[in-house]
Amino acid sequence: MPERGTFVEEDQRKDTALLYHKATVLNRFIAKILDFLIVLGLGAIAPPYGFWAGLWYLLVADGFSGQSIGKRLIGLQTWVSGLHTSAGFKDSIIRNMPMAMGYLLWQIPYLGWLGTLAIFSIEALLIIGNDRGLRIGDELAHTQVVNENIFDIDSRA
Repeated sequence: MPERGTFVEEDQRKDTALLYHKATVLNRFIAKILDFLIVLGLGAIAPPYGFWAGLWYLLVADGFSGQSIGKRLIGLQTWVSGLHTSAGFKDSIIRNMPMAMGYLLWQIPYLGWLGTLAIFSIEALLIIGNDRGLRIGDELAHTQVVNENIFDIDSRA
């Protein structure tokens, strides 16, 4: 057991200081639905290129200052936990890979639809059940979705 005041205890305090409050589950679902509507709209407007534009949007959407269009409208932001910065394009691509896999599987009738349903169900259950609301992509990219105003400084202080 390390003694009090050692480096191990300081590192543990730093790690817990970087944990953020879980964003509201309903807000996350609404933001994701808005993003999927954009993806589906791109696919319907300009087939077959719209499919690829939708896939591109799905992957890089959170790279714009940590906010996709859906997150921006709802007031959420994707944050890199260890760096204390908003997510970039690399983080967005990594965290949205499971959703992109579901989008690709959706193109395969029946079996692909079941795969998509499985992926989206697991992701939804992780958002609900995880104490920080982390899904598989968040674990891979070390990101977390938080309320946008969590970092606002109170000007009355």
